Amino acid sequence: MTTEQVAVDREGLRKDTRKGLIGAFWLAVMTIIEYIIATQFEGEPWMLWALLPFVLAKGWIILDTFMHIRALWGDDH
Repeated sequence: MTTEQVAVDREGLRKDTRKGLIGAFWLAVMTIIEYIIATQFEGEPWMLWALLPFVLAKGWIILDTFMHIRALWGDDH
């Protein structure tokens, strides 16, 4: 059995980790705002429209940050 050493791109890892933490932070902030809107204005007919931008933004953050959707259209896939 042989052991291969793999070069670690520490700068790339640091950059990706930072991007993931920033994405997680914004997801948490938007979730708190959604919760406040949903509990303060329960039953209001316009509430769903007020929450829609948060849902779309959170979906994009998840797709881009954690699922790397932009890589599908980039040159590095």
